[in-house]
Amino acid sequence: MATKKSSHDDESLDFKKLEKEVQSAVIYEEKYWRENDAKIRAVEQRVPTYDDFREMVLAAHLKPLEKEDRISSIKNFTQVWNQAADKFSGPNIDNESIGSGYIEQTKITIPKSGQDFVQHWKRTCKSIDEKKNFLFFIGGQRLQEIFKIEISGGLLGEFIECLMCVEPHEVLKSLELLEAFSKSQRFSLSKSFLNKKEKHMCLILFEKLKNSESIKNNEFPLESLVKLQKIYC
Repeated sequence: MATKKSSHDDESLDFKKLEKEVQSAVIYEEKYWRENDAKIRAVEQRVPTYDDFREMVLAAHLKPLEKEDRISSIKNFTQVWNQAADKFSGPNIDNESIGSGYIEQTKITIPKSGQDFVQHWKRTCKSIDEKKNFLFFIGGQRLQEIFKIEISGGLLGEFIECLMCVEPHEVLKSLELLEAFSKSQRFSLSKSFLNKKEKHMCLILFEKLKNSESIKNNEFPLESLVKLQKIYC
């Protein structure tokens, strides 16, 4: 009896790997919508602080949250905020191309999605300078595309903190990033999650930018900066 020959397609396809990728995608999709629903409920319930909001979202993966659920009944959790799981894809670029402040011997790629961005941001960028250089490397245009819908997970406050250490020659780059973030469709919601410290840093940042040589030399119109400040502050 003749044995059945395996086809070329059977040899080239790794069904176990494909199944694993599909399962990962499904898990991430479910996680996204659970957390998104928790965010909406937190806003509807007018939770008093950002920490309460954060706990509510972190608890979303453990049990469904109903409208009558109270924040006080949610215990503290230790998992990483908005942790991403998938790997980066795209061309690798050496750290030499973005400045000495970046992690030595680290290769970075331009993220294709918010998930890709968060993975690199949380796992690789450890210092303020590393985070700032990563933002500058991606650039305002690409960041605007990545965060077209929302800036999730309290990232806006972290972005503001990074730009606090901006150097004089980085002012225009910083303004480009601030403009890009402000165009996110849910920017007002992201801004509402800034804590007192982050709001204070935001005020200081814009005062610092106003007093920069780039503004004094009219490299960026002061009027545009004032409008941008009103959006943030």
